[in-house]
Amino acid sequence: MNNINKFTVYLGSSGRCRPIFKETAAALGNIIGEHGKSLIYGGMDAGLMGIVANNALSSGAHVTGIIPKKLKDSERIHPDLSETILVPDLWERKLKMFNCADAIIGLAGGFGTIDEVLEALYWADLGAHAKPIILVNTDNYWDDFIAYLHTLPDLSRDHFLIADNVTDIFDKLESWTPPAITGEINNMPHFENEILCDTDAPIIFEQASIKDSYFLATALGLKQLDKHQRHIGLLNDKGQFDHLIRWIDKAQQEHFITDRCTQLFSAEADISTLHRKLDKQATIHINLEEEKWGPSETKTHIEIRETE
Repeated sequence: MNNINKFTVYLGSSGRCRPIFKETAAALGNIIGEHGKSLIYGGMDAGLMGIVANNALSSGAHVTGIIPKKLKDSERIHPDLSETILVPDLWERKLKMFNCADAIIGLAGGFGTIDEVLEALYWADLGAHAKPIILVNTDNYWDDFIAYLHTLPDLSRDHFLIADNVTDIFDKLESWTPPAITGEINNMPHFENEILCDTDAPIIFEQASIKDSYFLATALGLKQLDKHQRHIGLLNDKGQFDHLIRWIDKAQQEHFITDRCTQLFSAEADISTLHRKLDKQATIHINLEEEKWGPSETKTHIEIRETE
């Protein structure tokens, strides 16, 4: 535990969730600062992201925000961080956040949060790192997602921890033994280029695995940001995606994704019906400012200079 000092936290930017999730984000920010640790997160002032940053700062933590240059005009950059790093794009943001971390924490969130968590779990399955990945299961928010993960044959259980609340995190880490790094990977694999290539072909997932779940979450997250409009389908043979679909419904009910985010994909039990449904899949454009983020958690905005 003494060598775990930098916590990368993935969590929702929604400002419309219930108070219990906001209280959890505040408590995590406080506990990181009180333990003399550092926070790395996505750099926004919106929703839970702004809350965890504000509480970490007020508790004395060094807080680093990492923001893609291409989104800096549309995303709301927190103006008072210890350090703000601008990176070229979303993929570089995720990689930088991962590389900066000694440990990864997932609080309640939506497609972006599971994309980042599944990315770390996929790389763990490849033996590429020995970082703990902790889901904080506030008010059972992650129950269906956790149940889904435990159905996947390639889940690396040595890396994956579950905490019922933020006060359990440090106890979990004290008793955790880092797994061996077995993979020799020079460049961490990702799927942004494959998703954003010049094609309208649908993206269909026929097998539930950590790898394909990461691919799926990235595709959903990029589609939510209007980076592509490719149709996305789940072949839900024998209900293999049932728990994931139930979690998506939960995320919508708790306002971590918008109502229309549930229309970004289709799921059917047989391939012919799925193709027919994909042919009719609507084009969805989501205004995150109006539909998701809610009020700023900070009072002012400032110009952020690029940090190398």
